[in-house]
Amino acid sequence: MMSSYNLPAPRRITASNLPLPSHHANDEHAEPGVEVKDEALECQPLFDGSLVRAVVATSKQIPTTNDGHGDLALDDIPGAGIVLPGGLNMYYLDIAPNTEGTLHRTTSTDYVVVISGKLSLLTPKAESYHIKDGKPTCGELVETVCQPGDVVAQRGMMHGLSNRTNEWVRVLAVVLSSAPNKVPVEQAGSHKELADQWLA
Repeated sequence: MMSSYNLPAPRRITASNLPLPSHHANDEHAEPGVEVKDEALECQPLFDGSLVRAVVATSKQIPTTNDGHGDLALDDIPGAGIVLPGGLNMYYLDIAPNTEGTLHRTTSTDYVVVISGKLSLLTPKAESYHIKDGKPTCGELVETVCQPGDVVAQRGMMHGLSNRTNEWVRVLAVVLSSAPNKVPVEQAGSHKELADQWLA
């Protein structure tokens, strides 16, 4: 992990229903007690330490279930650990100073909330382009600077998340598995499906 990493571990506060005591089984007015667990999340460096991730919650299906209490079990996420097929993945992502994100697209709808620092969302211009041998022909990317409190709603498009400042950036990402990404082909009455991509 990079020696300059100095962000505190994020906390997860989990509030769950406790089992209803058996002597209340037939009491229509009885309500369960509530358990509240407060814990610091484990931060895991990724790649060369320029990214640090702390997983908050996962669910293999939507709608989720609120059954159970105690420790919140986390599911294994395939691939790069972003999309849980058919479900939800929620995590904090810390991005090191002066880190350029890789352009990519996943089959998901992502809600990225900037917690601290200035996040640079990089996207292709509003015109079509080509990808050949893992390299895009879109030229200079469009940079949208996102401030703390901003929410980026990513709808299956090509993007990169960068930090072009001298301070760490922290975001909270809620990633929902989506239907296949597709776009209409103008005047053709058809659609083109967009596969997952990670560009060089």
